[in-house]
Amino acid sequence: MSDRKIGYIGLGNMGGGMASHLVASGYDVMVYDVRAEAVQELVDKGATAASSPREVAEQCDVIVSSLPTPQSVENAATGENGIVQGLSAGKVYIDMSSIDPDTTRRVGEAVRAKGAEMLDVPVGMGPAQAATGTLTLMIGGDASVVEDCKDVLDTLGDQQFYCGELGLGVTTKIVNNLVSCSVATLLGEAVTMGVAAGLNPERLQEVMDNTAASTLHGRTGLTAKVFERNFEPGFKLALSHKDLGLAAQLAASLGAANMVGSAAYQVQTLAMGKGLGNEDQYSAIKVAEETAGVEVKGDES
Repeated sequence: MSDRKIGYIGLGNMGGGMASHLVASGYDVMVYDVRAEAVQELVDKGATAASSPREVAEQCDVIVSSLPTPQSVENAATGENGIVQGLSAGKVYIDMSSIDPDTTRRVGEAVRAKGAEMLDVPVGMGPAQAATGTLTLMIGGDASVVEDCKDVLDTLGDQQFYCGELGLGVTTKIVNNLVSCSVATLLGEAVTMGVAAGLNPERLQEVMDNTAASTLHGRTGLTAKVFERNFEPGFKLALSHKDLGLAAQLAASLGAANMVGSAAYQVQTLAMGKGLGNEDQYSAIKVAEETAGVEVKGDES
């Protein structure tokens, strides 16, 4: 661990866990979030509070953010009292949000104009791993800057993949989540079809777990979320829907096929229209359930 001061902006399910882990690991951490209660929770753990992203950048050597949308990243970075206004030469901005590469590169240009550097480091896994430093990191940016920030990155993630220049970290995350979010949506349709046909969903899961249909979503999410009818968010549907939208945007810009991903995006769009955005992404199964006239749940005994 270095003696550099770390700033963290965005204290949601993921950012809050990462910031807490940095504090627990002995770093001097300053935090900012639009929600005062989220800031106070980190202050209670030993962090100090900032009044704006600009103050975080002025006071800290390495500034980290984890924010929900491209617009929120751009606002925090280049808006009034934003990160860029507080940067100076030698500082590093690490954005861990899942956004599009165009926004990342645009923000990166503004960061470099202040003599600072930027990395894009979106993450894999969930809140539990964020709080324990066991995330998967997809890293974009100059390799020398990555090496300079190795202590911070090592604290946050035990699986790290250098993907290339700035913007390729978030590009990797978009492609990864195209698969992950589509699989979660497909599983919902599949088990709903099985239940409508008279299958026991837990036995169906056991079969799929022992064939080429096996996935992490099937082995964990079906039981913890669908069968238990527990849609408290680990990964919100609104974020999953946003990531599938980013994949559609990227595919269109490249002229690449995105037919299966687009179908998953449309299912999640219907789920969003049902007001399920703040529930877990597995709640998209309710679209299929409504169509089939069944509810998928585990054996209550």
